[in-house]
Amino acid sequence: MKIIVPGGAGFVGRNLVRMLYSTNQTMSNVIVLDINQKNLEYVKNYGVHAIHADLSKQGDWDSEFQGVDVVINLAAQLSSPTQELFHRNNVVVTKNIIEAMRKANVQRIIHFSSAAVLSLWQDDYAHTKKEGEDLIKTSGLDYCIIQPSIMYGPTDETNIGYLIDFAKKIPVFPIPGHGKWPRQPLYIDDVSRLILKIITDFPHNQTLSINGKEIIYFKDMIKIVLRELGGFKFRVFLPINVFVTLMMTYQKMKGVIDFTPDQVRALTTVETFPEYPWWNTFDIPVTSFQDGVKTMLTHKEMQ
Repeated sequence: MKIIVPGGAGFVGRNLVRMLYSTNQTMSNVIVLDINQKNLEYVKNYGVHAIHADLSKQGDWDSEFQGVDVVINLAAQLSSPTQELFHRNNVVVTKNIIEAMRKANVQRIIHFSSAAVLSLWQDDYAHTKKEGEDLIKTSGLDYCIIQPSIMYGPTDETNIGYLIDFAKKIPVFPIPGHGKWPRQPLYIDDVSRLILKIITDFPHNQTLSINGKEIIYFKDMIKIVLRELGGFKFRVFLPINVFVTLMMTYQKMKGVIDFTPDQVRALTTVETFPEYPWWNTFDIPVTSFQDGVKTMLTHKEMQ
């Protein structure tokens, strides 16, 4: 099977490539397109055909779609201080991928959206991911759209990985508000196994809401992270506006804005997503949050 993965050098892609490698997939038939040169070097270690490409612009990268059996679209803008980047990488890129598929007569796509499209808090990220979904649904392609909740695991630098790195540096971990913000975290290997199942048993023209089996408060997620890290570390609960101010000040001192106020507002929205026991449907054992964090820490120690 020939597989092309736009955005395949990002967090989900890096772990999916690792999982494909472990299943003895012919890795020369796996094509990864990505703009991040550093991350492309990572996936090259697994023998994939890695191509540096800006998918928001027309280019000869679309010739790589010839003879492809399935597209797994992971290209996305997760965070940005401006709407323009969200639109470019969540909407324009999706349009270009659809056009490349039509040109090469590729019919099947697994498109990664986000649970954010179902969220009560609708920011630029959620709006543009919804636009991307609509483009796929009206494309005439044979699609499966996946709407995952927060994902974490090895090589994660933006979600739980960001929290772990922050907790390693500072003994006091700030929690916005009361911290009783329910979340349904997904371990990335479980998601990768789901993709492999979908490739072989394709759910035609379906949208799947994929959430963690556990519903866990944000404050308890941090408690587990601190416990697994060990040492003298504790939580402190702050008013949300104070949390945002301190977070932005800290990031400006670092010179990198990884976490925006919109993401804090999304984080502090009380909601759970549709109950769909995908782990039963696709026969996939689910990793507990505690076990997932342990594996992440082991992975980091081995790097």
